[in-house]
Amino acid sequence: MDFPVDGLRKRDMREQLDLVGAAEQHLVWKNLLGHYIQGHISEALESGLVGQSGICQLGTWIKGAQFDSLRATQAYHDLDVAHALFHEFGSSIVKKLKLGDRAEADSIFKNEYSQSMQHIVQALTKINQLMQEP
Repeated sequence: MDFPVDGLRKRDMREQLDLVGAAEQHLVWKNLLGHYIQGHISEALESGLVGQSGICQLGTWIKGAQFDSLRATQAYHDLDVAHALFHEFGSSIVKKLKLGDRAEADSIFKNEYSQSMQHIVQALTKINQLMQEP
């Protein structure tokens, strides 16, 4: 489905939404979790908190009014799913680490978690392209 928003509204959306910043925040978190898996960070993480996709800035955008006009697009759907999975897999990783299963945590990190991160970036790229079109 097309993105039925005029050029002026798209410009306003681009100014309100820092899509690159949202992607960067998730990449920073991914790197932090990678260091946590390797034992380089001793700070305790809570799986329940990590698993909440609505508490980060991107999550509030996805569920809030900022993305209302995007809800009918495939890019929005892809982002919503990928973002939820990113947090869900992050929570699973923390749970595995608390159980002492570093190998399984690392496997989830390298596979499902990394794939969900890639899908977030792909969806944000599509949304950015939609907002650039005249």
